[in-house]
Amino acid sequence: MSHRRRLATLVLLGLAILMAPAYAGAFVVDNDTRSVLLGPHLEFLKDPEGVLSLSDARSPALADRWRAARADIPNFGYTDAVYWTRVTLPPAQGERRRFMVEIDYPVLDRLDVSLWRGGEQLRSFRLGDRIPYAERPVDHPGFVFPVHLSGGQPTDLYMRVQTSSSLQLPIRLWRPEALIGHDFERATAFALFYGAMLIMAIYNLLIFLAVRDASYLYYVFYVLSMVALVAGIHGVTFKYFWPGSTGLNDVSLILALSGMVFFPSLFTRHFLKMPQDRPRMAKMLVGLAALAVLTAIGSFFLPYRELMVTTIMLAGSAIVLNFASGIVRWWDGFHAARYYNLAWTFMLGGGLIMLLNKIGVAPRNWFTENAGQIGTSAEVLLLSFALANRMSYERRKREEAQRQSAQAQQELLDAQVAMNRDLDCKVRERTEALEEANAKLQEISITDGLTGLRNRRYFDQTFEMEYRRAYREKYPLAVLMIDIDHFKPLNDEHGHPFGDHCLRQVASVIRDCIRRPPDLAARYGGEEFVVLLPNTDRPGGVSVAEAIRRAVADSPVRDAEQSVSLTVSIGVAAEIPADVRETHEALLNEADRCLYEAKNDGRNRVSVGYAAACQE
Repeated sequence: MSHRRRLATLVLLGLAILMAPAYAGAFVVDNDTRSVLLGPHLEFLKDPEGVLSLSDARSPALADRWRAARADIPNFGYTDAVYWTRVTLPPAQGERRRFMVEIDYPVLDRLDVSLWRGGEQLRSFRLGDRIPYAERPVDHPGFVFPVHLSGGQPTDLYMRVQTSSSLQLPIRLWRPEALIGHDFERATAFALFYGAMLIMAIYNLLIFLAVRDASYLYYVFYVLSMVALVAGIHGVTFKYFWPGSTGLNDVSLILALSGMVFFPSLFTRHFLKMPQDRPRMAKMLVGLAALAVLTAIGSFFLPYRELMVTTIMLAGSAIVLNFASGIVRWWDGFHAARYYNLAWTFMLGGGLIMLLNKIGVAPRNWFTENAGQIGTSAEVLLLSFALANRMSYERRKREEAQRQSAQAQQELLDAQVAMNRDLDCKVRERTEALEEANAKLQEISITDGLTGLRNRRYFDQTFEMEYRRAYREKYPLAVLMIDIDHFKPLNDEHGHPFGDHCLRQVASVIRDCIRRPPDLAARYGGEEFVVLLPNTDRPGGVSVAEAIRRAVADSPVRDAEQSVSLTVSIGVAAEIPADVRETHEALLNEADRCLYEAKNDGRNRVSVGYAAACQE
């Protein structure tokens, strides 16, 4: 009898060991469950030849080929293989409940779904953008199907996935009411996005009709291409425009992406006036636009996967070349290039992240999936501002010329008609008032409104001028980067008004600690300040930095209800410029590096760089 018991114990222990991997990472569905991300619980089976059937995938003979996905959102990149996936949905606690499974990636070609319980098949579904929209079990831009979880047995979900696009599986189990709420929030966000983009397009189209500047027309079509791409990726175009024409899904994505190469390239060429000053780069932009035309034509008869990868790489090249064009024109001194560069910085970052996501290098999450959309949205807004700024700049130039001409004519007429001293006095008074008003406007334009210190734009201009002067006269130049320690937690705890009060007091302390006329204190951004000390070596810079640090620590910030002690970390860098070709940014970067070194060393301290550069 004891022998049988020992044998039974060994059998049960063996079963427990064999079943342990199956239940690793298991989850529970109870009354409080609103949604569950199924990626971490998913297993996959790679079928390189695409020959396995459902019975083959469920066969014990292939059990050792199944692998755990081990990712919130499995991403297999661009592949010719078919992937089988499975996940066990636990029984719902209590009575039988209805749930929804969502695969939030509407560009997958084909998903064959099968639900099993207790060895019997419950239901099956056909999904994908190669299946007519009317055949979907749930009217939804993504892939959604119902599943009922019983109170007794688990439910096995098998899926066969095949696609010519990037194979990604953002799969989630939803309670129906939670999915409805989620869809409402997502639809609201997309409605705002589409509305804003269409408003920008219509607004600039009207400007084009008024001024006949081709830059506006290229911009309008670029915005529309971006909207079409986003709508295609999220399944909106398939749902509303061609629900029965599955072949148009792949074509529309290639066309939209090609448009996001063609129109920005022509926009950059025209907006930055490239043919006049940079003819070689202008020809490169035209070449990119021509390649985009070829990919657009090829979308109707070439294989989707290879063409999509090619078009994505072409889009990445276009982003880099457009950004480089802006940098070059900024270097040339073109007035509108700085705003253009700021816009393309967002596009460059977002586009490269999206590129890495689509080829399977970057993980698929909310940020990487929407990085391109975020970047292009910011870029669209900033490019619109750049267009408006250029138009305003040209208008101001014309008005200034007209005003000067009118003023000269008026002065001549006044001199001929009046020729009296009273009129001369009035003209003098008006000129003085204008100069005073201009001086006030100039002061406002270079002053930070919150702290009263100089703003970053003024600092950048002064820094470059002082750096060149230090090179000519061979005297040292010191830079202090100052950051308030733990400012964000303080701001969150005490509120933004008190945080602003802290910024003003720290600015006042810094202002009191620098006394020489050429010294400059400015707000660099957020809780960060910068001090420029001409004709100051490293020890002098450290002395000023220590004085600021002690003064801030000894000056608690108080208001009617609370009092807080602040500290600052300071990075100091100083050098005698050795070569006028060296950029002043290196000195600023060194001070910034020392600032982070001071923070990493415990904060409330001064860290010094360029130790040898200021020794005389």
